[in-house]
Amino acid sequence: QRRVRGVLNYYTNYYYKSNLRAMTLYQDVKAFSDGTTAHGVKFIFHPTVHGSNKIVRIMFLMIWLTAVCYAMFVMVKAVNNYVGKPTGTKFQVIANTQKEKPSSIQFPTISVCPHNAVRRSYFSENDDLEELWNELDSWDPELTEALDFSSEKLNKYQNWTYEKVIKEGGPRASSFLQCEQFISLCEEVIPEPYYEREASLSGNCFRINPRGLLRGKGGDYGKMQLMFFADLNEYSDSTRREPQYGYTVVFHDHESYSSTIPSGFWMSPGSIYKVDLSLNQEFREPPPAGTCDPTMVNNTYGRYEENSCIAQCRDDALMEACDCVHISPPHPLNTPGKDYKACTLQQWAHCGLKAYKEWVVAYADVNKVSTGCNCPSTCEEITYKAQMSSSALSKFYAEAKAHRLPPGYSTAKDVLENLLIIDILFTSMQVSEVREIVTYGWGNFLGDVGGVLGLFLGASMFTIIEMLEFVILGAWKACCGKPKKHQVLT
Repeated sequence: QRRVRGVLNYYTNYYYKSNLRAMTLYQDVKAFSDGTTAHGVKFIFHPTVHGSNKIVRIMFLMIWLTAVCYAMFVMVKAVNNYVGKPTGTKFQVIANTQKEKPSSIQFPTISVCPHNAVRRSYFSENDDLEELWNELDSWDPELTEALDFSSEKLNKYQNWTYEKVIKEGGPRASSFLQCEQFISLCEEVIPEPYYEREASLSGNCFRINPRGLLRGKGGDYGKMQLMFFADLNEYSDSTRREPQYGYTVVFHDHESYSSTIPSGFWMSPGSIYKVDLSLNQEFREPPPAGTCDPTMVNNTYGRYEENSCIAQCRDDALMEACDCVHISPPHPLNTPGKDYKACTLQQWAHCGLKAYKEWVVAYADVNKVSTGCNCPSTCEEITYKAQMSSSALSKFYAEAKAHRLPPGYSTAKDVLENLLIIDILFTSMQVSEVREIVTYGWGNFLGDVGGVLGLFLGASMFTIIEMLEFVILGAWKACCGKPKKHQVLT
């Protein structure tokens, strides 16, 4: 009580005298230094243990001003950094802390896309289609715009779509020989169809485990084995001119599609590939800490991802220019109000190819800051990392399998040129989790500012309140003048 009464008497006496006697600014500052909680200020105006030497007090003044300037510099820099990026984040790998390992782990969806988009026999069944297809595949808008679909040769194809040719003329379903999980066939493990076809720019792909129902164990005991037959006799002339042949294989989450994933593994027939998988989950922070958008969940290509957003952006550009897309997306209803219909061959030749090429050139321009596609990062992403090794099929194995080949093939050489085997397994049952965490926020900012003020000025939050109070009262005194004798500030 005595301490509180002394503080109240001090401030009452200070305010009363400062107004009653109309103290000068120097006297006000000197009086303020007597009671402020900031250390070192009073030594500028009052004697120290070294005496009342002016040189000593000037030295204290210079040190104090230097500390103030440096503290202001550090605080302004901290404020600018905080305003520019209010929070700092970093990605941290979180170990799987489950006491018990999961009983099984979900296999990815495996998209296997043949490099031969259209069969040779399909071109033979449709006169002049191969010539038209090669012209469309040349990616020369000037050449395709000159095509006359009213002519007798092309008239029957003007209402055909690129998607129709891919679906009907792609590799036969029989080229997918087998899907086996450990010792059981995939169709025996799950009741639903264990694969479906996906029309894409790469061709009519095989989408295996499309619902993510197949699960397995770690190691060889839970592996999945796929077998494909390339059917080289059906390779078209344009495909035969390519340097590679075989398949592009992509491992991804079952809610996404291979057409949105730019990367994949090229696998050639005549080999057996061993793919070691690990499941990874990545979590990002939404604003203000991070940049991901939690409202972005789905789009026309299933689960929202940056690549699927780019694919939808491409389709929107084609819709705006030609009112059609190259190949209709798998989930068009996720964007209501738009009819993503596939372009006919005539629409693609006269409009779609040019619009698509212009979009690709504009998007790939590294000198452009804005590409017109606003695709923020997804807040949650599931990926499968793969490590691959391969070995050529042995001639003894080829001789043993020669009698099981499709019609038209019967020798061990045919096996070595056409058969592809893929063994897929998980090296571990652990799931890697990468999480974006906040490393610098509002609390860190206050700590930095408070540390600078405390180290260089001995100030605290109460010192700031005192200074604000002193400035306000000083301004009131300068503005309103000297109060009457009987007025006391409360």
